[in-house]
Amino acid sequence: MKNGKKEGLNLLYKLGALLLLKYMAKYPSIDFNRVINTTRIVIRMFEAKLKELEKDENCLDVESLKQHKLLKEKHYVYAAFLGALSSYPILYKVADEKVITSAIFAKTAMGTSCKVLDNVNDTLHSFDDAINSMHNYYLALTIGHFNVKSDDNWVSKAENSSHVMASWAYDTITSICGKPKMFNVYVRDVEECIKGQLESFYQKRDKYAYNNLTLADYSQRISGKGIGKIWVDMDFCFFEKSLGKIGYDEIKAINLIGKSLDLIFRSTLFYDDVVDLKEDLENDIVNSTLMLGLELGKVSIEDIISKEPTLIDKVGKNGLISDTISVGDIFYLAGASYLTKAKTYSKFMDSDALLFCAKVLRLFNLRKLVMEKKNFKSLATFLQSLLPLKILMLIIPPYLNRYYKAAFDIAENSKWIIDESTFS
Repeated sequence: MKNGKKEGLNLLYKLGALLLLKYMAKYPSIDFNRVINTTRIVIRMFEAKLKELEKDENCLDVESLKQHKLLKEKHYVYAAFLGALSSYPILYKVADEKVITSAIFAKTAMGTSCKVLDNVNDTLHSFDDAINSMHNYYLALTIGHFNVKSDDNWVSKAENSSHVMASWAYDTITSICGKPKMFNVYVRDVEECIKGQLESFYQKRDKYAYNNLTLADYSQRISGKGIGKIWVDMDFCFFEKSLGKIGYDEIKAINLIGKSLDLIFRSTLFYDDVVDLKEDLENDIVNSTLMLGLELGKVSIEDIISKEPTLIDKVGKNGLISDTISVGDIFYLAGASYLTKAKTYSKFMDSDALLFCAKVLRLFNLRKLVMEKKNFKSLATFLQSLLPLKILMLIIPPYLNRYYKAAFDIAENSKWIIDESTFS
């Protein structure tokens, strides 16, 4: 139990996950026992693959990754659970259990590899090494192999391990699906994700170049490093393979769901920034809380550059924490609006279950705020995830409503949009 607590996998977390899943069983795509069993199978499959790392002399084995705090058990357990909650609503009518299990495994491998590489780049790599690692990561996700570092350095081995995990995602998709039309969308979105990550590296190197970056820019460019579109692209590769011919209405639903989950995953970066503010300040990482503070006139560029210890207190007292969460909620609500529209078009996908999955994702991200603050206000913010969307919308201060435009602009201008000719 002690280790589980450290990992964020204690009894309270498990009970919470089971209760949420039990509630979701009211949706046709979610069978409680089936989802639990499949999640357990995926976790066992992934742990078996992790053990193979010790056979590769160019990789850091799983125990060493954990020892260096680059990997935690919760990373792949959460990925498998959230992967199941989002794969079943998309695939339950068109795919068998083997295909659904494979989709969840691919998402688990990609999500975990991303977390490990983030930790390597944030704490161990130089700027040039981090840039190079992302090019390698792109190769691992899109062609299944990469330029292996063989210098016998443990940091290089850790990076190699993350890329190997990413290649498992590629191998799983292509072994079941080949390279369907949706795979081209997947490759394109991996590229966009990498570009967003590279943007964040350059912003870090340039020491808070906030004067040349608006929150709308951040939302468009840097928050593109989120994995939302890739996550759903994987499911749609398996969806296309299983269904075969995709009709106009399903294409419309795919577009709407793709836009939706992209915005919802972007919202999580705002929630994360609230919790990571102190760490980001110390490491010169661009943080949306401070960018919002600049635009609202609640902090100055001098405050940020000076890194005065009082800045954290200032942010807490002037309401910037709540404001940043509200901007995250704006992206979340904008994403949810597209999911609501998708329900009109798809005969095969369970949009209502996906909408509740979005609520779970918000809960999942804001749990860290509750753990850090341990007060009623943070708990109330956390529980707002379960409110009807119309009520959550009313909680957002009117002076922040201008950020809806940033969210909808991203969705409407997204490359994600595909047309019927893509599948002809």
